[in-house]
Parts: sequence; structure tokens; C-alpha cells
Amino acid sequence: MAHEVNQSERNVAAQVRSALVSRISSERLELWIPQDTAWDFHEGVLSLAFQTEFACHLCRKMLRHEIAGALSEVVGANNQEIHFVVRKNLEMTEVQPAPKNAAQQRTIRKSISESSGPATAHSPSVASPEVAAAVSANGLANELQRTVGSERSVPTLQPSQTSNSSLWASIVPGESNQLAWTAANLVLSEPGRLTPVLMHGPTGTGKSLILSAIAGRMRSDLRMRRVVHMTSEQFTNDFTEGLRGGGLPMFRRKYRDVDALLLDDIQFFVGKRSTLAEVRHTVDNLLRAGKQVVVSADRPLSELNGLGDELLGRLRGGLVTPLFPLDEHIRFSLLKQLSVGASIEIDEEILSQLSKRVAGDGRLIRGLVHRLTAVSSMHRGKLPWEKCWSAVMDLVQATQPIVRMSDIERVVCGIFGLEPNSLQSKSKIRSVSQPRMLAMFLARKYTPAAYKEIGDYFGQRRHSTVISAEKTVTAWLSDNSPLEGTRHLSVRDAIRHVEAQLQVS
Repeated sequence: MAHEVNQSERNVAAQVRSALVSRISSERLELWIPQDTAWDFHEGVLSLAFQTEFACHLCRKMLRHEIAGALSEVVGANNQEIHFVVRKNLEMTEVQPAPKNAAQQRTIRKSISESSGPATAHSPSVASPEVAAAVSANGLANELQRTVGSERSVPTLQPSQTSNSSLWASIVPGESNQLAWTAANLVLSEPGRLTPVLMHGPTGTGKSLILSAIAGRMRSDLRMRRVVHMTSEQFTNDFTEGLRGGGLPMFRRKYRDVDALLLDDIQFFVGKRSTLAEVRHTVDNLLRAGKQVVVSADRPLSELNGLGDELLGRLRGGLVTPLFPLDEHIRFSLLKQLSVGASIEIDEEILSQLSKRVAGDGRLIRGLVHRLTAVSSMHRGKLPWEKCWSAVMDLVQATQPIVRMSDIERVVCGIFGLEPNSLQSKSKIRSVSQPRMLAMFLARKYTPAAYKEIGDYFGQRRHSTVISAEKTVTAWLSDNSPLEGTRHLSVRDAIRHVEAQLQVS
């Protein structure tokens, strides 16, 4: 009989937790109640045992009324007693056993945490003066510092020990993502110092991967419990539901009472005036509190005018880092990493040839490796070049962009601030002649046009002029010289910006 009673009481605790999820959503539950919290119901008393006093105080402050409502819903009675306690000198997964009588129960709970008093649904004030000081502005900071200090005895999570860190290890640093990689490391070394951070680039350059890896390491390595990482569409859906259901205060607590906010694809906010206003106020609150904000977009700030001057001003005041289509080094490293993970037997020379032909899109490279995995399952030994190329040729050719000389002219004129058709004029001033030579170099590299065709297009010039322009730009690349009209932008960076807009690499 005793077993049946204990089993029934354990079911009550589980039912209360499920009822709480129905009331506030699983996302908010995970935000305010850590997964290692022990739920216990015995003799009409619900107990939540936390690992740290900080988590205990925060849950008591934010969710005590919702928990009381969920408890009343399950047991069918009001004013049930709820205890928020802190486990000390116990294993993380150990749940305090239920005592045989109420006297023993009170004694054990007092020994677990003398500073945690009982909290009831009808209590006007559930916090002692010490707790009230802890959740004040200065007290909260001191409590967080004390909690972090008490956790130093816990072994530090190394990158190889967690799935989050393995996600971080899957990022291949290179020339095309060098600034974003540096920014991610700075964010993790000192959260809140560089904020907000905007990472922008075309699809497949690794923006979402970097944001996911940052969020994971914040939670695991830095022990930051309140890290929100989601897409801008999810943020918009949450905001819309908050408006409809009258849950706007709850929505604002969810996104403003955090240690870090990471939003993917903020271009989704363009044209959504109400959501944009909420985003701006949320970012302002987090910046004033010194919290870390990281966002991503598929285009540069100059093409995000629909976000409004105020939000763009906040982003410009932070750190803006571009990501370009994956360069050949990253493509080769990623192909090798994924091939090893898929146990594909293939020579590095074949991977090198594939990396030269495939576009700089990480998702495409992953799909290419999946195709090679299927082929390798039907072939014994190392895959020869012929089988590899025949397996992936359609994928590679279908994603190769068709580049026209008019496309190159348009992008080059945009970067150098020139009028359309300027490169076809007879002008020989350096502010026009240098971009023209760069356009000729790129036309030779990315179009099948012959020297004469390129010369005819750019102002009826001779083929020898195009050859000379190609040699000149090659010399510039070796010296990495600055160009006219780009505020000292180097020729290598100028070419990289052109290639990013043309989606070639």
C-alpha cells in the first residue's frame, strides 16, 4: 500500500509539471526551471529542489503563481503549499526521499535549505528579506557571482565532451568567414562586450551554424542558463500569439530577462511594423543591461532599409561581420571532414578536384557527400574519380550560376559608386579605369567570353587591352593594393565582394 501511495504522489508531481507546460509552454518552462530540478509531492506539499539558490530565487519570482495554478488544477484544491528549496551536498540526479511524517519532512527540508521558506499560492510575500535582497539589482548580480564561484568545482566541459562543442568543432575557419569566426570567439570570451553583433552573407555560408554553436557553448562552457536562440519567424509567431492571448508581459519577460539573445534571419522582420517595434525595444533593454545580442541576415546593412533607421543604427553601433561563399580551402576541409564522418574511402586529390568545381554553399557540399555515401555503399574500396564525378556532376552543374558581363558590370559599378555604363565609356581616369580592368579580369575568369568579346563589350577596346588588364589585376592581387573610389578597399576584398554578390567563388 505504501508503494501505491508513493507512486501516486510521484504521478501528481509529473501531472503538475505537465499542467504547467500547458499553461506557459515548454520553452518558457525550460527557460526558468532547469532540467536538473527535482519535483516532489508528498502529503499535500509540492517541492521543487534546485541546484543553485540563484535558480531557486528566479523561479520563485517568475513562476510561483503559475505553479500554484497548475497544482490547484491537478489536485482540485486551492491554497496548496509549495516549497522552493535548494539541494546542498547532494548528487545532481538525487531526489530527496519522502519522509514518513510531516515532522520529519519539515526537519529534512530545513536541513536542505534553511534560507528557503515555504511559498503558498495565497501568500502576499514569499521571500525572506535575504531573498528579496538577492533578487534586487545589486543582490542579483552578487548572487550570480556567488553561484558561478560555487560551480567552479564542477569539471569544465571541454569541446570534445559535449555535442554543442562538437558543433563548434565542425566550423571550418577560413578566409571567407575569418571576421565572423573572430567575432564568435570574442563573444564567447567576454559576452556583452561586443554587442550587438550582425553576421550577414548569402545562404550556405554558415551563419546559422555559427549562431547555434555560440548558443551551445554559452550554455555548456559558460554556464549561461538563459540563452534564447531562435529564428526571426519564431520570434514573430510568439509575439503575435502574445498579442492575441493577452500574454504580452509574459512574452517580454521571456525575451528581455535573458543572458543572451540570438536571432536568425532578421530580414524576415522587414515590413512588420509592430514586430519591428518590439524587436527594437527588446534589443534596447538588452543593450542597456549589457547582455549579448547576435543576429544574422542574408544581406548587408545597406539592403536592410526596411528594418528602420533606429534598429539599423543599433546594429551599426555594434560589430558587423560579413560571410562570403566558402573559399576553396574551406570547401576542401569540409568535404574531407564530412567524408571521414561518413566513412567514405576517397583520395584527397579527388576531394581537391571536387572542391574546385563545387559552389561555395555548405548545404550543397553536405548534399554532395550524401550522394557519395550512397555510391560508396555500392562500391568496394576507394572511389575512383569517374564514379565520383558521374555521381555528383548534375548537382555541381545545376548550382553553377550563369554569369554575364552585364552582371559583372552592374556589381562592379555598385561597389565603386559609378554610374551604369561607366565602364563602357572612353574615360581613362583612374576612378573608372581601375574598376574597368577589374571587370575585365572577372569577365575572363567567370564567363566563356574571349578576349576580343570582352574588349568589344567594355568600350570597343582591343584584345591586347584585356590581356594587359588581366596581368595588371594579377599583380595587384600579389601586392593586395588598395583601389580608387573604395575608401582604400584592397583589390582582394573588392573581388570578394563582387563574387559574393554574383554568388560565385
